[in-house]
Amino acid sequence: MSDVALITAIYDGYDELKPALPQAGVEVDWVFVTDDPVLGAKPSHLGWRVVYEPRPDVHPNRAAKHPKYEPWRYTDAPVSLWVDASFRVVSDQFAAEATAGLADAEPIAQFAHPWRACLFDEAKESAGLAKYAGEPVLEQAESYRQAGHPENWGLWATGVIARQHTEAVRKMGWLWLAETYRWSFQDQISQPFALREKGLRPTAFPGSHLATPWLAYEGSGRH
Repeated sequence: MSDVALITAIYDGYDELKPALPQAGVEVDWVFVTDDPVLGAKPSHLGWRVVYEPRPDVHPNRAAKHPKYEPWRYTDAPVSLWVDASFRVVSDQFAAEATAGLADAEPIAQFAHPWRACLFDEAKESAGLAKYAGEPVLEQAESYRQAGHPENWGLWATGVIARQHTEAVRKMGWLWLAETYRWSFQDQISQPFALREKGLRPTAFPGSHLATPWLAYEGSGRH
């Protein structure tokens, strides 16, 4: 069994897979989930173990959420690191350092959102973005307000997530997925609600996901 699973996903050719970088100090299970039949026919690619999981009836932005929200379904490792495919791992210390502080009492770590601290503000910002055209982001936020979610409770960048696969973390992931199908696929709106409902709050990684020695952001032209 590996110590840590490092998991990413690409659906509908949204990004290009970056090569795996061997990690120091921990045994890593590199997991790549895709709907690409050419890559899916390979057992491995660029150092990643390939999992072919097409979801033809699901929007690609929702299809990619399954391994993001439920990483334990794709690995036997007790700890995982989700990394959006827009990032390249550039440090061989990433897996060890990013998971070092996880514990039963603090089983999730993420970067704080660099500009906002409130899902309601995030919903207002998202409503004007072409990426979320037609997605009910404002209605979703209002639903959370009516459910009692407070303003400025916290907001996290969801491109990098370290998790210990505790029962509470699994329950949060299931609720997060349900909210993504119930409402929008803007996961930075639904995550704070799911976290608070399950009594969780991420520990903050140092710095920002846009400026970290662990990763380089190399987003595609579709971001």
